[in-house]
Amino acid sequence: MASSIASWSLLPFDLVENILYKVPVESLVRFKFTCKQWCALLNDSRFIYKHLELSREGLIRVHDLKLYQFINLETLALSSLQGPSDIYSMIHCDGLLLCKFKSDNIDRNLAVWNPFLSLVKWIELSISYTGHWDIYGFGYDNLSRENYKILRFCNKLGHEEAEIYEFKTKLWRSVDYSCAYSWYAWYDEAVSMDGNMYWFVKRDKDNSQNENFILCFDFSREIFKETCCLPFINHDDVWLLPRLSGFRGDRLSKLSKDKYGNIQVWVTNKVTDEVVSWSKYFNVTLQYPSILSREYINNMTFFIHKTNRIMLWRKEEDVKNKDIYVNVYEICEGVVEKLVETGRHRRGDKGCITKIGYVFVPSLVPVPE
Repeated sequence: MASSIASWSLLPFDLVENILYKVPVESLVRFKFTCKQWCALLNDSRFIYKHLELSREGLIRVHDLKLYQFINLETLALSSLQGPSDIYSMIHCDGLLLCKFKSDNIDRNLAVWNPFLSLVKWIELSISYTGHWDIYGFGYDNLSRENYKILRFCNKLGHEEAEIYEFKTKLWRSVDYSCAYSWYAWYDEAVSMDGNMYWFVKRDKDNSQNENFILCFDFSREIFKETCCLPFINHDDVWLLPRLSGFRGDRLSKLSKDKYGNIQVWVTNKVTDEVVSWSKYFNVTLQYPSILSREYINNMTFFIHKTNRIMLWRKEEDVKNKDIYVNVYEICEGVVEKLVETGRHRRGDKGCITKIGYVFVPSLVPVPE
């Protein structure tokens, strides 16, 4: 080990830095103890965010009550992580996870967590907290990347309000919610991208029909705004909500099922364009019908990989032996290929039920104080 460190010290430090940009986060965490110079570099925000920009997405899911799995989709390597228990939902932003919990303990109900740094910051709830009616967003001010903010809003049962939590002040404050009035978000289908939040939203119209669209919360301007319509909903299958994900860092993607049971993948142009619209990416005729079965659709996570293929992590049941399998699939036009099985348990084994899964990029970004 000493000779290895000595050989590294003979290299120009800018070359060492460029090499470290390509090293996975789990290794960089250990490298902090190599020497003071490396520790200073790995704690420098310039290095942290450049490393984040160069990192590839993976998938993270709750495996057990307080155990988590992360899969590197380049290598299909599976990492086991430990974290806070009883997570109800998560939002990913810059390798940080805003976690909502099932706990009745108000001091342990909302937290920001970096799984690879093993750091958790518990957030004091707003005095207006209303429980599961509350919907959250997580992002940052584009003028200051490190200025992370949490959005909380509620518009159920005649109770409408929206608030921002800033880590700098550790306080909640009200923001305008006029554009958020008389609609509700599918809270499980939310994406934090480039500092802003995006949701699938359904709004009731006067003629008793529903209008579906994408709603954005801009954390820099602290306003709600409609991004684009969402016309491609299969109303024949009321149990199958479309799945939302980011695409190339500046666009959105949607995975849904058509009336024949086939996968449809749609993408937008850049969400910063004046007019945002959807275009079809591709269709897939399913070889594995259970992939989009009603019972397990809420446990499915997907995104479009750099190879322009869909990476999908989900669970399904073997009807004969009643086992639940957790599998990763790669989907391209006309082909669905099972890559790896990441777990198996008996149906009804509540301690092992897959609860939630998300697209996730490991990072060295520290949990905001």
